[in-house]
Amino acid sequence: MIAGVLIYLFFGFSLAAREMDIRENVEIRELLREAVTAPTVEVLMMPRRVLTQRSREHRVAVEVRQTRDAFYVLFINEEDLRFPLSSRGTWIIKRDLATGDFVQTKIFFHSEPGSFVRLFPSPDGPGTGRTLMDVYLYDRRIHRNVPVAMPFSDVLTVPFAEIVRMTRGTVDWPSLIPPVDAALYENSRAMVDTIRPRLPGLPDAEDGAMDRNGRIVFIESLRLQERLPGFNCSGFAKWVADGLYKPLTGEYLDIEDLKHKPLEDRGSFISRRFEDERDPFFGLDWSRNIAASLARLETGSARVTVKSQDVRNLPYWKYREDIGYAVEDLPAVLYYLSLNEPGYFYIASINREFGTDPVLRQHIHLAVIFPHFDGEGRFASPVLERNVETGLKALAERYPRDFVHLVRIKARESFDPPLIE
Repeated sequence: MIAGVLIYLFFGFSLAAREMDIRENVEIRELLREAVTAPTVEVLMMPRRVLTQRSREHRVAVEVRQTRDAFYVLFINEEDLRFPLSSRGTWIIKRDLATGDFVQTKIFFHSEPGSFVRLFPSPDGPGTGRTLMDVYLYDRRIHRNVPVAMPFSDVLTVPFAEIVRMTRGTVDWPSLIPPVDAALYENSRAMVDTIRPRLPGLPDAEDGAMDRNGRIVFIESLRLQERLPGFNCSGFAKWVADGLYKPLTGEYLDIEDLKHKPLEDRGSFISRRFEDERDPFFGLDWSRNIAASLARLETGSARVTVKSQDVRNLPYWKYREDIGYAVEDLPAVLYYLSLNEPGYFYIASINREFGTDPVLRQHIHLAVIFPHFDGEGRFASPVLERNVETGLKALAERYPRDFVHLVRIKARESFDPPLIE
């Protein structure tokens, strides 16, 4: 019987782990169970060691860390010959320093410090035999107090795949940790690799973009830029889109088409009074029109509307019409999108409340974002703005309380952005 259970643990759960890209260290946790549950003094004396698993390729570093009121037993999975604390599948078991009681267990399901589950004994008391779980994605709690039908003491030595199985009725695990096929992101990675070396040579200027004939003009007037011509953020987004559009059509996108205002599809009677004076939806209209123009080449115009490329229906974040999502949620949103819609990149339109009479929400900046996974299963999300590469952290620091609207565009192998001399 025991042998059968062990075979199931090492082979049955191994299959589940592969299907959902779960990295396990249950073999080492089971081996050291008595050491982890020992009296506090004994646990604190445990030396750091690196152990090899028979059933897994990666090694596991085991160590104990102490703070003022707690101590932690860490089972850190190896990643690229290192042992980063937040590597995928790492377990951190916390105990109270004064009493020795178990407080919680944290398990990272993605190699990122803000994406983990937190398991803890039910507040109703250990006699209930219940364990509860919170799920965090990029520091945003997306599930709270999910019941896990086993005592907390048993949680310490079960495979993470078993916890996933027991909570799959509540948590949509396949959308959080599915298997990653790096080939699905090849076009996205290739587009970034093509753009990066050209960024320093791209000219920068306010209100600048390339017209359908390849001339750099002012967006508002369409007049030719004669001195120090360049792109603003809108012009840069168009330059990226032109690299997809021209190989398919032989021409560049028309600025007038991108400036089109679908008044019946966004805004209100209040904002319409200020369309000419403040143009509050310029960035939204521009990004939507770019995405729709490219989508028509993919699917045909009959199924494409000005809003059909919007990122709207996500399970954990509420979409606000013509506004999008909180900037602080952007890393989690892009991680989810990359897993569930591989092969797309996004034009992000940053918007905030602006002005005083009246206060309107205005779309003030555009960025182009390429979320993807590399060949090692690591997530990256390069942010390209005008002629520089920044990042999600930089966006969050500049727009901490603002919102971002996303439109999706299919990355293509035929990408060939215009050369700027």
